[in-house]
Amino acid sequence: MNDRASPAKPIATAIRYLSIAAGCACLLLAAICVVIASQVFIQTGVFAQSYAMVGLISAMLGCLALMLARVWR
Repeated sequence: MNDRASPAKPIATAIRYLSIAAGCACLLLAAICVVIASQVFIQTGVFAQSYAMVGLISAMLGCLALMLARVWR
């Protein structure tokens, strides 16, 4: 994909930027879930496992999407 006249270049660029946007959105969702889980724990003393799991999965997907954006050239 080093050829400048390659028709796949705009598609690769679009995939790269979409994966950056998706990765940032997933990491933002993970941060929100961690905040909610910690607020629930502070207020009630009960660990909000569902929010923690969604945050963990979202963080992993965000990291994978950002890794794809870095690798995809």
